[in-house]
Amino acid sequence: MKPYRDLDAAYQLVRRRHARRPIPGLGDLDRIVETVRSDAPDSARSDEALRHLLAVGTVHPDANTVALHALAPALSYRISRVATVEHHHNGLVELTLVLLDSDLTGARLAHRLVNRAHTRIWKAAKTDRTRGGEHPIEVVPREPDRLALVGEPLADGRLDEVGDQVVDRISLQRFEAAVEDAVAIGAIPLHAWAAYRNTRLQRALVAGLPPTTSQERVLAHRAARRLAPFVDAHLSVHAA
Repeated sequence: MKPYRDLDAAYQLVRRRHARRPIPGLGDLDRIVETVRSDAPDSARSDEALRHLLAVGTVHPDANTVALHALAPALSYRISRVATVEHHHNGLVELTLVLLDSDLTGARLAHRLVNRAHTRIWKAAKTDRTRGGEHPIEVVPREPDRLALVGEPLADGRLDEVGDQVVDRISLQRFEAAVEDAVAIGAIPLHAWAAYRNTRLQRALVAGLPPTTSQERVLAHRAARRLAPFVDAHLSVHAA
């Protein structure tokens, strides 16, 4: 995933630079990364290595890149592979901020820092947002782990198809409500609405239904003439 590839590329650059001009106080960077990641079952060596990295990072920022690289796999695992690239990117941003402003005392430091970053991005994604001035609307984001699944049709270039499906569904709902109101006041007979709904409308929406009988087709034809104004007003391509 791109955010982690970019971070890995930055780490490799730091690693090559360190080989030419070592960062004071740091030895083999790969060994330090491995030590930080090995925080179970005993986290003592991992905690010490991570604290030392972040202490050096106050003077040499490259050490912070090494620390971020060391913790990135644990964060990626917590976020889940099905989350969006943007959500993973935000996670790395939050992890960077957590590394710079957290209390570094206590055991299992790497685990606690990753958990804190994950909690921050999760809460941010779950927060309700209000937009608009004169006509404000409330936007409630989906859970991050479902965002990638929702975004798949958009990534495949099927945005127009998704929009058409939404419009069709709304049109059908309005059509059904209008006809049922007409049935309630006696403007349309119930049997006419049932004949149209169970033949022409149903077959426009559901594939693979058995053929209609001649009597059903006659009743549907008569019902369609009664319902024509509603079809014209609310439906564009459905069962006209």
